[in-house]
Amino acid sequence: MTQPLLSARAELIRYDIRRDRAGWTVYDVRSGAIAVIDEVLQVGLDMDEADAVADALSTEPPSASLAGIMPRFAWFQAPARP
Repeated sequence: MTQPLLSARAELIRYDIRRDRAGWTVYDVRSGAIAVIDEVLQVGLDMDEADAVADALSTEPPSASLAGIMPRFAWFQAPARP
């Protein structure tokens, strides 16, 4: 019963966030894989950063969306906290 719900959600949202030990993780709803930007796992982010990344990655094309938020968040230049 959860499979159809998951499929419907994956059609609407490509990336979402979930709580991790150090903050929030951005993940691909379709595969469950953690999002990676410039070889950096998107884990341990604060909620606002994770939400902004998930929103940017969910829109097409991702590179144009990310360009608009890159100056606001230093995590694009620094590795994510383990």
